[in-house]
Amino acid sequence: MGAGRSHDPHAGLVFVRGCGGTLWDIDGKAYLDFICGYSAVNLGHAHPRLLAAARTQLSQLAFCTGASHPWRSELEKKVAQLVDGPSLESNETKSKVWLSSTGARAVEIAWKIAFANRPGKMMRFHLSYHGRSLATAHISDTGSSDALRHQVGVKASMEGQDLHCVIPFPMCGRQCDGKCEDCDASIDVARHWLDCHSEDTSAMILEPAIGARGYYFASGAYFRRLVKLLRSYGVQVISDEIQMGLGRLGSMIASIDDGWKPDFVVLGKSLGGGITPISAVIGDRDRMDKLPQGFESETFAANPLACRVALEAISVLNDESLMASVSRRGNLFRETLRGAISAGCRVDGRGFATVIDLSGLSNQGDRSDDASRIAWDWVCHAQGQGLLVHLTGVERNRIAIIPPLNMEDAALQQAIEILSSFWKVK
Repeated sequence: MGAGRSHDPHAGLVFVRGCGGTLWDIDGKAYLDFICGYSAVNLGHAHPRLLAAARTQLSQLAFCTGASHPWRSELEKKVAQLVDGPSLESNETKSKVWLSSTGARAVEIAWKIAFANRPGKMMRFHLSYHGRSLATAHISDTGSSDALRHQVGVKASMEGQDLHCVIPFPMCGRQCDGKCEDCDASIDVARHWLDCHSEDTSAMILEPAIGARGYYFASGAYFRRLVKLLRSYGVQVISDEIQMGLGRLGSMIASIDDGWKPDFVVLGKSLGGGITPISAVIGDRDRMDKLPQGFESETFAANPLACRVALEAISVLNDESLMASVSRRGNLFRETLRGAISAGCRVDGRGFATVIDLSGLSNQGDRSDDASRIAWDWVCHAQGQGLLVHLTGVERNRIAIIPPLNMEDAALQQAIEILSSFWKVK
């Protein structure tokens, strides 16, 4: 393999087929897929409507470089409407959309557009993840305690340039009222930075919930406080919803559902339905038009195949009954899970994004490194029983549970039984 994955308990598995919420490995063993491509496969593998759209488009036109095509125009309108709402009076949306191929590229484009509107430094969360390209690596944490202490060479060479500010993400959880000690401390750090650097700060890039670096959740009240503070200093707001948008948290655009509208929204992953890479930046037309002509170009961006699949993915995801069921079934899943596993494990989440935090086991006499070992063993136990869940967190003591949004109730119950069985054999 091109990159080592010794940190991943699933390293070595080779998959050859996927259908719905199930994967099969090369030996024919079936697994419930509760990792779901980190939300890239929000609708499950080989969704029939997405496959039909892909087949039709492949037979018509799959690729054209730099040329306009009707599927692109239609997708741009549909994506803009996710932020603006459907327009009945005009075909022209308030927002403009820039389509790209990957999440990291979309983050870079949003960053460029923000800089074009207001040059300056960036702000971000500790534990944020926005990609691994040369630019986005600088505004992402690497994901392990050792790596956080000793950054890779490229990133280390940039540290002295003071390009951005890192503020702590509150660890209080989704149920907080936004005024706890963690929330206040985070806001205070942001305010102190802005008091000193507001005139040379361009934007802050937020995640409505921390995804790749541990699945941490904060309340909408906290985000509204933070965004109000940023706006008071004229700082732009970018919401990276590549992993946590498009239904993962129970709404198509999580930031808007939480009551704060960013200047730019970045989408990706499940926009391509797990079939083809595609991403998008959505922002106010005046802001988006500040990026000079010819400043951005990408060969495979907005190709007809990707746009056609994305149109169908939005159509399926944008079903109100699906979004309502994600929140209702996600809450029920977590409630049932809490009653089935060790009391020393904290369960948190939103929509169909769920995390089991094992750090509390240290309060029961176990050392914190034991919590990491138990988490590793738990993920391996689940894999042995045919369930794939994700080991995550800086200390690798958190387990993320990321099922497809349309996963059957029977499969959700089976996952709970597999996870709870670990404590019966310990």
